[in-house]
Amino acid sequence: MILELNSDEMLLVIISIVRKINPAMLKAEGDGFTVDFTPLQDKTELSSDEQLLTKLRHAAESEAATVELDAREARQLSASLERLERLQKWPADVINMSRELRSKLSTVV
Repeated sequence: MILELNSDEMLLVIISIVRKINPAMLKAEGDGFTVDFTPLQDKTELSSDEQLLTKLRHAAESEAATVELDAREARQLSASLERLERLQKWPADVINMSRELRSKLSTVV
C-alpha cells in the first residue's frame, strides 16, 4: 500500500515507532524534540520495527509525501499507533489523526 502522509502524520508515525523501540531516542530540543538515530547505526541487524523506522526516516528526510508499506508493516504501524494512544493522554486532534491513520492502514490485508 502507498500511504500518503502530511508532515504531522509523518511525525506521529515516527514517534509511535520510536516510543515502541527505544523512547530514549527522543531528545528534548527547544520547543520540540529530535530523534537520535545513533543507537541504530551500530547495529548489524535491525528488528522489523527498526527497519520500518528507517524506512519512515528516509521518507521524512527526502520530504516524500508517501511511503510504501507491505501488509506486515501496515499492521506494525497500526499497532504502534494504537499503543501510543494508550501511553498517555493526547489532545483530541492527535487521537483523531492516529485513528484516521489506523483506519487507512486497516485496509491492507
